Amino acid sequence: MVKFIRWILPLAVTTLTVVTVISPSIPQHDMVGVNYSQAPTQSALKSNRYTQIEPSQLPVTHNPFATIEGYTFRDRFNGYSFYDKASDASFRIVDDETGYIWASSVNYDYFLDDDSSLADEGDYGLSLFWQNKLRSPFFLTYYQGINLREEHAFENVRSKFSMTRVSSADEVGFDVSVELFLSKISFSFSVRFNDQGLSIELPFDSISEEETFQLSTISLYPMLGATKRLRTPGYVVIPDGVGALMRFNDDPDMGIYSKRFFGSDLGLNATTSDQPLFANMYGLVHGHQQNAMLAIIEEGAPMGILNHFGSLVFLDFNFTYVTFNYRTTYLQYLNQAKTSSINLAQEDANAIDLRLQYQFLKGEQATYVGIANQFADSIFENEINPLRDDSVPLHVDILALESKPGLFNREKVVMTNLQQLESIIESLQEATTDHLRIQYLGWQEGGYSFTSPNLTQLDRTLGSNLELEALLNRLENTHTTLGFAADPYRAYRSGTGYQSSDLIQSIGQEFVYQGDYYHLNHLKGAAVVDSLREYLALRGVESIAFESIGHQASSNFAQSMTNKAEMISKIAEQILPTDAVYKPFSYAWNAQTLLDMPMYSSEEGRFTDTVPLIPYIVSKHRSAFGRAGNFFSNTTNELLRMVDYGLYPSFFITEASAYQLINTPSEHIFTSRYADWESDIKRQYDFIAGALTSVLHQRVIARDVLALGVVKVSYENDVNIYINYTGNAYQQGEITVEAMSFFVEEGM
Repeated sequence: MVKFIRWILPLAVTTLTVVTVISPSIPQHDMVGVNYSQAPTQSALKSNRYTQIEPSQLPVTHNPFATIEGYTFRDRFNGYSFYDKASDASFRIVDDETGYIWASSVNYDYFLDDDSSLADEGDYGLSLFWQNKLRSPFFLTYYQGINLREEHAFENVRSKFSMTRVSSADEVGFDVSVELFLSKISFSFSVRFNDQGLSIELPFDSISEEETFQLSTISLYPMLGATKRLRTPGYVVIPDGVGALMRFNDDPDMGIYSKRFFGSDLGLNATTSDQPLFANMYGLVHGHQQNAMLAIIEEGAPMGILNHFGSLVFLDFNFTYVTFNYRTTYLQYLNQAKTSSINLAQEDANAIDLRLQYQFLKGEQATYVGIANQFADSIFENEINPLRDDSVPLHVDILALESKPGLFNREKVVMTNLQQLESIIESLQEATTDHLRIQYLGWQEGGYSFTSPNLTQLDRTLGSNLELEALLNRLENTHTTLGFAADPYRAYRSGTGYQSSDLIQSIGQEFVYQGDYYHLNHLKGAAVVDSLREYLALRGVESIAFESIGHQASSNFAQSMTNKAEMISKIAEQILPTDAVYKPFSYAWNAQTLLDMPMYSSEEGRFTDTVPLIPYIVSKHRSAFGRAGNFFSNTTNELLRMVDYGLYPSFFITEASAYQLINTPSEHIFTSRYADWESDIKRQYDFIAGALTSVLHQRVIARDVLALGVVKVSYENDVNIYINYTGNAYQQGEITVEAMSFFVEEGM
């Protein structure tokens, strides 16, 4: 029996406006664009903002640029066989069922034969330098002074390179020792293959340098999974924003994709405004639903840079790898006016151990959805008793207090006091669900802005601690949680509560800041979190909502020096399962509530598709929410995207009109008054709940683009959700998906 559930949103268009008239005789209310709906154009649907129809392709049964000839069979585990070669420490991983080969290096011998079937018209060819470089199991760069140079294993015959095989009943592999002649840098790394897949490790303690040359970067097995030209159809899976694909193509104009994991490192003067890489992974697909590889950067990701070279950019190959950054150059100013400066190379190397894990998928699992599920299994495998909802939850940010310039001091602007907060919660429980995630922002003395890191006192204008405790007591027997939002790792530049020794300093010995706020080091940040937890625990509050904790992680070159990896490790220790985190990177996914999840990629020209990689990783294990629904510019399209991605609804609400926020740091909030938004919160919640109620905490097992702008999402409990982004109805057998709507098919 098949049960059909149909939801349709009217296509009426309402202009969104905000009343800003100052006269008190005019009611201070916020206008609501009740249902602004516009179907995307054909050109928009064909852009990388959406997922494209999977092109028809021939079976990818073998890798024409990899062979096991000359390789030694070592052992087989979990349906894959491992082969290696001592002369260059290369390896092959062979699918025992299909024979498909995953290779750490490519076969380029066909360049010696003009008539080879492996050659293509327009091939660039490979010089002797590149032939030797592509045989090397690593790329390395180093500094001579501030000049960056490179070296690989076979660049100079006087370099020493040795491989020692190791084996046991549980795994096989080898250890490699390297002594480079030109740079005088030596190091060792290991390769292991077992039931879990392939692992590669390079311990920092194994690295040795001489004084003249300093290590900059290392990239291990950069050609692993490389493909030539268009011989193998497929794509790279990138955790950029919500997720993106780069399909293999021959386009030299696309250039190189290169981005740091987990956002900018301001301590190294590295900044970007693009969407960051939200997870420590990437994936390769060789033939959709045929062969795939998941790469997990288990250690070293915060100092890692993901690189992809498309075919014909430099070589005839598509190849993707991670570069680990041990040192960089920087600008050191010589005076306060910054009129004189000098370029220097980082003196001490970042002390990072490297560990990469590769896992292999095939058949129906060899897709970006399968890669998402495999990564989820890896990071959540030891989890105990995750939180669960029995109805679609709703997240609401409620702003308590802001401030604006006054005659002598800043003037407080009360937006939602405790009594009003309780009234809003009761109204939401009645209108939507008891499963509310409420975050109270700006509750601290002085309000939302310009107060950090002073976060341990409820502002008296909002109510008393007794009123807060009474509210929490009334919520005890409900599924509603009340969290207090905080930004414990930043400090207002003109504020108090910290010393200069508490601040992160960049490699150029400048205090790291963004806008009006300094970044605090791990010691001060942890102390602020501990004090905040103690204060809230005394009042029965168990949850902190960390507003930008993941985006405050930078290398610190002050006395309490930490690189970004160490800073992230310290920050991750502060996050408890009961907490909520906004825009969370994967190291913050210990929190059970993930807020303001990305809904788009950075849409770079190299990308061909946007896909819901990050939401699909967490959806079975976490309550993940999209961005606030009262800020949507095209409401129906955004709601459909949330249904497609499995994200729960979210809003930003105040009791007072957003008009009151004029001249405050939050004046960008243009519409938020609960009395005006109450009915539309219910409408949007009911829309999303109508789709996602039947798939709560269920895993997505497939996502297919049936036609341009029409998507089918299949869940493990035999529920299918059809999403139609277009302005025309879509028909498939007995199923009709109306324009800009969704359709739920429940199998029984």
